[in-house]
Amino acid sequence: MVFISIIIPTYGPPTGLKPAIESVLTQTYKDWELIVVDDNNPDSDARKETEQQMCSYNDHRIKYLQHPYNKNGAAARNTGLAEAKGKYIAFLDSDDEYLPQRLEKCLSVMESAPSNVAGVYTGCEFRRGGEVYHIEKTVEPGNFLVQTLACTFRFQTGSNIFVRKSVVDELGGFDESFIRHQDYEFLARIFQKNHELAAIQEVLVVKNNENVNLPNVEKMIAVKEQYLNKFKTVIDTLPQKEQHYVYHTQYVLVAEAALRTKNKKIAKEYYRKASSISPLTTKEQLRRLVFTIQNIVK
Repeated sequence: MVFISIIIPTYGPPTGLKPAIESVLTQTYKDWELIVVDDNNPDSDARKETEQQMCSYNDHRIKYLQHPYNKNGAAARNTGLAEAKGKYIAFLDSDDEYLPQRLEKCLSVMESAPSNVAGVYTGCEFRRGGEVYHIEKTVEPGNFLVQTLACTFRFQTGSNIFVRKSVVDELGGFDESFIRHQDYEFLARIFQKNHELAAIQEVLVVKNNENVNLPNVEKMIAVKEQYLNKFKTVIDTLPQKEQHYVYHTQYVLVAEAALRTKNKKIAKEYYRKASSISPLTTKEQLRRLVFTIQNIVK
């Protein structure tokens, strides 16, 4: 049988860790290993709580690793990858869940996929407070380099990444210098290698989206600059229309985040930068109007 390694990085109070692990235990496909990487500081309450939860599992397929100090999510995933023995790697965030047939169906697709297909992603169900608020099943196969560089590729969640271990090894894992955009950075390098993703138009992963905090725009700008700088040479090789799409879209994302946090100065600056590349689309103009009205009402 083919072996799958599931990696769960965890940080902070392990509120959703048990449901995440239980969703692996109830998979219809059983030949897996689960590697939980605890990225909490050793003297933190979160570390103690996580240890207590992990002690309740007596399954030889589950391995629990601890970082000597808090690093970041990319480092936690790399720690898991260093221990992984599977032919395939499946990532699962500590507050998300798999539906029971996820591993079985992803494996079935990949075992018959050509070698240029690096992995597979599926439909996703979004929940908040235990209630479903959105279902996304319009996933398509292909190479999404341009959309990933623009951060518009809708792979839904890092828990939706199921890839060949050989591809992960080829890439050298995750770039630990990225505090945010870790999944986009990883996927961009996959697509840069001319790999593709297969798609299953069925909900097989649950994103428990409890965090509704507004973004820190200054930090967001720093992350965007890091991301665009890393892939500048790649972007420069694209046709001009696609280059414009990447930069225009990224600037609009910053502008919208700034509006939502009532930072009108940054919003104006980044809308100007986006418009200097290409005019705002009708949809972007409408979103700008809605965010502006919401701020006035509030």
